[in-house]
Amino acid sequence: MKTITYFKTIILSVLALSISSCVKDGTDAFDNSVRVGLSPEPEQFAANGTTVSGDESFVGVVTVVKDNHKLSDNSWEAVIAEETDWATINRTVITSTFTETHSGKIHTVQEAGIEVKVQPNTEYRRAFTVEIRTADGSVTPFTFSQLGEKADAEVTTATKDVEFLAAGGSEEIVYTTNMGDVYSFEVEYGEEGAEWLSWSAERAGSVTLTAAAWTDKVHTRTATFTIVVGTDATSKASVSIPVVQLAADEYYFIYGASCNGLTIDKALQLTKRDTGIYACDVYFMAADGGKNPILLNPDSRILSYPYYALAADGTIAEIATAETVLPAGPAIDIDGRRNLIVNMNDKTWTWTRVTTANCLPDSEVASYKTKSFIARDGSMKTWMVEFLRWDGGDIRPKLGSPMVATATGAGAAGTGGYAAANFPSSWDDTSRLNMAYETTEIGGQLVGTNEHGRIYAFSEIITGKPTAGVGIARYEPLPEGWTAGCEIVDAVGDRYVIEHIDNKNAATFSGDNAADEAAHPTLKMQIQGICPYGWHIANTADWLDIAYAAAKASVGHTFPIDESRVTYKQFSTVSGSTSSGDKPDAPRGIGNFAAWLRNTQYWSGSTMAVSDGADAFGFEYYPLGWRYMTQGFQCAGTRAQVWIPLFYSNTATFRLNVLINNAVTSAEMANFDNGQAIAPFRCVKNYKK
Repeated sequence: MKTITYFKTIILSVLALSISSCVKDGTDAFDNSVRVGLSPEPEQFAANGTTVSGDESFVGVVTVVKDNHKLSDNSWEAVIAEETDWATINRTVITSTFTETHSGKIHTVQEAGIEVKVQPNTEYRRAFTVEIRTADGSVTPFTFSQLGEKADAEVTTATKDVEFLAAGGSEEIVYTTNMGDVYSFEVEYGEEGAEWLSWSAERAGSVTLTAAAWTDKVHTRTATFTIVVGTDATSKASVSIPVVQLAADEYYFIYGASCNGLTIDKALQLTKRDTGIYACDVYFMAADGGKNPILLNPDSRILSYPYYALAADGTIAEIATAETVLPAGPAIDIDGRRNLIVNMNDKTWTWTRVTTANCLPDSEVASYKTKSFIARDGSMKTWMVEFLRWDGGDIRPKLGSPMVATATGAGAAGTGGYAAANFPSSWDDTSRLNMAYETTEIGGQLVGTNEHGRIYAFSEIITGKPTAGVGIARYEPLPEGWTAGCEIVDAVGDRYVIEHIDNKNAATFSGDNAADEAAHPTLKMQIQGICPYGWHIANTADWLDIAYAAAKASVGHTFPIDESRVTYKQFSTVSGSTSSGDKPDAPRGIGNFAAWLRNTQYWSGSTMAVSDGADAFGFEYYPLGWRYMTQGFQCAGTRAQVWIPLFYSNTATFRLNVLINNAVTSAEMANFDNGQAIAPFRCVKNYKK
C-alpha cells in the first residue's frame, strides 16, 4: 500500500450526489445505480513513462456510490482489461489534507485509489483500459493512452474531390503518409447505388480510383473514398475524399476543315453550359471549296451516325447516313477565333468574334498597303508594309500618340523629358504632366502627325486599353495576365505560357532555329493586340522570316545577307562592332538586314545604306522615330525601332532595332524598358501551321 500526501488545500469531488426531487405523488425519487468516479480524470503518459505533467505514475482516488451513499473502499477492485507487460496497476491509499474555511482547522483524509505505471514507449502511441469492478458486478472503464517516440499516423492528399463523367474512367490520387506501406481503403456509397467504384494500388502514396459507367440521365451518384493508414497498434489516420459521378448526358465533339483543321480523332469536346447548350472557343477558317465544314459528333471521337453539321443559315443539320449531303457551312469572312454557342434543343448555333478591345476595324484594313513575303518553311506571310496609325476612333484617351515630326536628328528630342522618379501617373495627370512635352492631342504644345504611323505604349498594343501613349513608370509592370507563368491563348487558338527570354545569355539560343523555337515557343505567339481581327503583332519568328526573305532577295545585289546567319542567336546578338560599313558577318545582329528594310524614298543621304534591290523588295520601313519618356520624342526621319511581343522580364519587352547609327546596316533584337519606351509596330496576317 502506498501513501501519497498532498500539501495543498483541496476539496475532493468524487461524484455529484443526486438531489432528491419532488414528484407528483409526493414521494422522493432516488438513483439506485452504482456510480464510480476517478479523480483526477485519467492523464496521458509521455513516451518516457511519466505522465505528461511529469509525475512518475498516475494516482487517483476511486469513489463508489450507490443509493446516494458512498460504499466501502473494499467493495471494488481495479484491473487492466488488456493483457500487457508494459502497464501495471496497484491499489493504494491516498492521503490528502484540507483546511476549513472559517476555523482554519486542518484535516487529514485517507481514501482508497489506484496507482498506474507504464514502461517507456519506443514505438507508436498505445492505449489501455482500466476497469473498476464493483461487488454487484458492474464494470466502469477508464481509458489511458501513452505517446510513443514514433510519430502518430498521418496521411494527407492534395486531391480535394474527384468527379467522373457518366462514361466512367480512372483517376490517380496521390497521398503522403508516414506509415510506409501500412494502408487500406474504404468507400461509403450514397443512396444512388453501391459497388461502382474500384481501386488499385501497387505502392504506398498512390491509388487509382476507377468508376464504372453510369446510365441514369437524371441523378448524379456519390460516394466517399477513404484512405486509412496505420493500425490499432500503431495509431491510425485517415483522409476522406468526396466522389461524384455526373448523370449521363449527350456530349459533343467539334471538328472539321473549317474548325482549326481538326480531324475527328483530334476533335475538341464542347463545354456544356445548360441542358442542350454547349460552347467552345476555336479558331475557325475558310476551307477550300467554300463549304466550310464544321461538324459535331455525339459522345465520342469515333465517326458514327447520326452526326451533325453547322449550316450557313444558323441551323444544325443532321447527317443521318453516309449518303446524306453536307450543307454549306457558315460564311467565314475572316479567319479567326470565335466563341461558338450550340443549341441542340432547337438545332441552332451562333458565334461571336474573340477579339481585342479597340482594335483596328475591318473597314480600315483596305487603307493599309500589304505585301506577301516568303517564309523559312516555304509559305507566304502577308505583312502590312507600314506602321499602324489607328488611334481607337471615337474614344478618349486615344490609343498611342502621334509622332512629333520636328523631333529630328540622332538623339534630338521634342522639348525634354520627365525625371524617372516623376513620371505622370496617367495621360491626364495635371499635377505631373508638362504640356511643353506633350502633343496637342491631349492638350500639349507639340504638334504631331499620324501620316506614317503612331507610337504606342506596349500595354496599349496588347490589351487595347488606351493611355494616349503615356508611360507611367520607367519600369512599368506588364499588364495583369502577361507576366511570367501566365497562360495566354493567341489569335489562332494556340496556348502559350509567358516566359522570359534572356538575349544577353549566350546559351539562350543555339543557332538551330527549329530547336530554339521548340525550347522557346513564345517566339511564335500570334497576339492580335490592336491589329485588325485576323491579324497579329509581328512576332520574333515573323521578323526572322523577313530576314530570310531579304536574304533570298539579296542574291546578286548590293548588301547581300548571309542566309546562314539568319538565326535567333545572331538576331539577338547585340554586342560587337557597329562601325561604318559593317559586313554581312558582323558580330552584331543580322548583317545588311537594315539595308533591305529601308527604301530610297524614306531613307536618303550618303550614310543611309539602302540596297539596290530594297525598293523592289517593298518592305518600306519608315524612319518614324520614337519617344523615351525621360528624353522626349526623337529621331523622326532618321531612325526606327518597333515593338516585338516577347518578354525580357516583367518590366521589359523586346524591340527590333533597325538602325543603331546612320551608317549601320545590321538589324538586331534587344530589350526595351516597359513604360519608358513608346514605339510603333507592324501587323502580320494570321496563319496556321
